[in-house]
Amino acid sequence: MPAIQKLEIKGFKAFPNKFELTLNGNHLLLYGENGSGKSSIYYALHCIFQSPFKQDGGKKYFDKNNPQNLINVNSSAEDSYVALSFMDQHLCKYIIDKNGYNTEVLGGVKPLPSDLYNNVFINHKFISNFSSCRNSEYINLFIVFYKDIFPYMLARNGKQILANIYDYIINNPSRRKEYRKDIDALNQETKYWIDSMNLNISDIYNNSFRDEEDNKLKIKLLFQEQPESINGETIYYWGRYDYRTYKEIVANVPVVKKANRKSFIEPHIGLKIEEILPDGKSRIIEKPQTYFNEAKLTAIALAIRFSILDNVADANGRFMALDDMLISLDMSNRTKVIDYLLNISDKYKIYLFTHDRAFYNYICHKIQQYKKSEEWVYKTISYNFKNNEPIIIDEYSDYLSKAKHFYQIGDYDTSAIYLRKQLEQSVGELLPYELKANVDGGFVGLKTLWEKLLKFYSANKQNINISIQKKFTDSKLLILNPAAHFQRLSNPIYRTELKIAFEIVDYLQTLNKIDNKLVIMSGQQIIFQHLKRNYKCSFELDSDLEIIQNEHIVAKIPKCKKIRWTYDGIENWDFDKNTQNNNHPLLISTPKITRFFNDCCEKLPLGITHEMLMKHCKINGETPLIDYFAGIDMLKLSVKI
Repeated sequence: MPAIQKLEIKGFKAFPNKFELTLNGNHLLLYGENGSGKSSIYYALHCIFQSPFKQDGGKKYFDKNNPQNLINVNSSAEDSYVALSFMDQHLCKYIIDKNGYNTEVLGGVKPLPSDLYNNVFINHKFISNFSSCRNSEYINLFIVFYKDIFPYMLARNGKQILANIYDYIINNPSRRKEYRKDIDALNQETKYWIDSMNLNISDIYNNSFRDEEDNKLKIKLLFQEQPESINGETIYYWGRYDYRTYKEIVANVPVVKKANRKSFIEPHIGLKIEEILPDGKSRIIEKPQTYFNEAKLTAIALAIRFSILDNVADANGRFMALDDMLISLDMSNRTKVIDYLLNISDKYKIYLFTHDRAFYNYICHKIQQYKKSEEWVYKTISYNFKNNEPIIIDEYSDYLSKAKHFYQIGDYDTSAIYLRKQLEQSVGELLPYELKANVDGGFVGLKTLWEKLLKFYSANKQNINISIQKKFTDSKLLILNPAAHFQRLSNPIYRTELKIAFEIVDYLQTLNKIDNKLVIMSGQQIIFQHLKRNYKCSFELDSDLEIIQNEHIVAKIPKCKKIRWTYDGIENWDFDKNTQNNNHPLLISTPKITRFFNDCCEKLPLGITHEMLMKHCKINGETPLIDYFAGIDMLKLSVKI
């Protein structure tokens, strides 16, 4: 199934004149300030994909006499429309206008390809609706499903959307048996989908959105035929044709009364959450809106919404349109969602809209990390107040794209600036923080970064290609940064230097980042022999020493045990008392290895340094510690207790 090639809008919401957004089958990242028109693009997609399932085919959106019309105030109903075309030989151009939904090529009413029903539209309203109930109430998610999920759920007959089934029931009340069959059909379809969602919700939350230190959750949507009593309150889940009940105060006593006639009573979709405690037991969170903060509720809401996605079948043109849905989350939680989206971007096209420029830049960076830059188009939309219309500008996702653009148009100075930035970023991303920062926290230059990269990868037995090393060493562009100097290189030489730099970047992007876990197993003996003094020390570790190399190198630091030492041939020499001490506290002490090393450096009058310990403490008397740490001083690492 093809992906979207181009979206056209005229006279709809923020767009008075003809507007085109060309995607050519790519994902979309769109930045725009509030009021720029980006949400109008979101709703244009929403309307054209929902109109085939509307009774009027979407005519109301282009009827000036209809209060639900979305015509731009400066446009007429006669020439307003939204149109969509697809890639890959899909020749139909789908249009909604004053005549409703139709196709330009084939003519007549033809629904969009049926595979595209399972699209996703999420904005900040979905998140706010999810937790909008009062603290005193049990969560009922039916209104969320009706507004934000049912419109994208196709009944198993492939002909009706669940939201339309519900609308028909509401608008066509009847005492006939067929009416009750319609209600039963809604219940059965709802149960089918909720049962399917319950298979995935907990896994999505726990694997993708949960903070590592938080307890796991068991999340389940409740929808069953039989009512149940919760703390004395009877909950009817299935929609039904029955007498409504209401409470009335009679003589200061609440009395339950029944309506005079039957009517349709909407379904109730409950939410049950169990928190798995460290001891394996669980506790039920009866009212999540009072227990979890906004970030957790947002994560739960997204896990529920994403649980219905089809991540098994091949991509078939489905997409996810996401309009500022993460505004309530901090960056760490936004990161989890972006990682999740990029991991499923081979199954769904992602159309992501944001008003946060820093977040836009961060997403660009993540896309580049996933090596998917070529799969995206990057746009900025802003409002031209002079002409009263939005305008859209092409963006570039990263330094490399900018460098290529300016190289192609012959602006070699600007290309060099961005290419150098890209090289600094590419090298830096391959190194842990501890190797790319100075003592004062500032970052080192490109030449020094390159030298650190060579040593780091060599220490991990992954040598950088010799020809690439030579190209870097020989390149005037990389060493001098000529874009920052007055005297320029001639254009032919400049082109050659830039071409070489592009080759180096391409090579770096093929390297795998070193994130392996290095372990010194417990029980192994570590022996230190002083090179200049007659001092020897040995000890064992009480647990594995784990090193995780990623953004930071993190060490899980064990304790030392069985510490033994000799000085000038005398065991257990006490440097404070200047004599042998067989009752020395260190003989039974179990300090963490970092503390023990610090004490060796600070308290022993032997001139021992951290570097000396790392080079000459050997595992089982053979392999120096520094080799286990790829040349990094263990004492300078981030510590995980």
